Amino acid sequence: MGGGCRRFESCRPDAYILSTMKIYSVEHWQNNWDTLIERVENGEHIGIRNEESGQTAVMIPADNELLRMYTDHDEAS
Repeated sequence: MGGGCRRFESCRPDAYILSTMKIYSVEHWQNNWDTLIERVENGEHIGIRNEESGQTAVMIPADNELLRMYTDHDEAS
């Protein structure tokens, strides 16, 4: 069977992650941008919920490997 996870109600790893982190509205993010970005830069994972669409995004700190992937290349910017 492997380590994959099919999208069944009983197998939702994202449900645990979203249930344990702070999730704020888009409006709250717009009004508190500096404070929330500082918290993310200090290691927190914080959610942003768009009430209109029902979608949630997660802000996480970028690690050195992620930054390198987008900055260390020979392609024109």
